[in-house]
Amino acid sequence: MKKIYTIKDDYLKTRLDRWFKKNISEVPQSLIEKNLRKGKIKVNNKKIKSSYKLKEKDEITLYNITF
Repeated sequence: MKKIYTIKDDYLKTRLDRWFKKNISEVPQSLIEKNLRKGKIKVNNKKIKSSYKLKEKDEITLYNITF
């Protein structure tokens, strides 16, 4: 199952991992990193790192994530 989130102005220049913890689920950093490496979390349909700074109109896509 695929979910798509669009970034709001409140989270511009916020790191992806911090956005994820505030908006999706309070999970350990290691699980976020693991899902990023596997390509289950993408920004604008591209694999990125957790330190990626979010920009206006970025789309975060989550693929089959279970915690």
